[in-house]
Amino acid sequence: VDEYRQRGETDTPSYGFALNVLGGFLTESGKLAEADAALIEAGTIFAKYLSPTNLWIGDNLRNQAISLELQGKYDLAIEKADAAARMYQENFGKHYDNYPTVLIAKGLSLANSGRAKDAEPLLTEALQLRTSSLPPSHFWVAAAKGALGECLALQKRYDEAEPLLRSSVESLLASQESTSPRLLIARKRLASLYANMGKNDLAAQFQN
Repeated sequence: VDEYRQRGETDTPSYGFALNVLGGFLTESGKLAEADAALIEAGTIFAKYLSPTNLWIGDNLRNQAISLELQGKYDLAIEKADAAARMYQENFGKHYDNYPTVLIAKGLSLANSGRAKDAEPLLTEALQLRTSSLPPSHFWVAAAKGALGECLALQKRYDEAEPLLRSSVESLLASQESTSPRLLIARKRLASLYANMGKNDLAAQFQN
């Protein structure tokens, strides 16, 4: 991004692509205000230069949905996720590797805004797509398990949620650094589950 700016090439799709990728990393790092600025700027550039069916536009909408979900802006997150999902389905199919990511962003937004039953089919589909196309140890599989586990826990279906959340943590412990945002989220989910089950000793083991 800095190199494009130094060259004065900030009104190009390639600069928008760099912004979009940066926005994704900023989101994962928890720098959500910076992420939003990068993603919105990228979206504006893409709308100016690219066809509405261009993959970069779908990926930008996906990244915006993820950031908005993490900020608790659930209605906006669902709107962006729906737009990305339609674009992916119509142009690239459900087996495009980021289609399940959009389902997860929408599912978590629904679940955390009191609509966990509506979220469950989306998160189940996301997990099925991940497990059908990736090895069990892949972090995307762990992320899908964690999202579905969170949804089940919000419905107080703790016995169903526990194996998903434990599997998510165990997988990420093997594949991620101890400071990985993915692992920290997975540990927080499991700690919350055990706290709600009254298993405080187990909850303490997974608190960040």
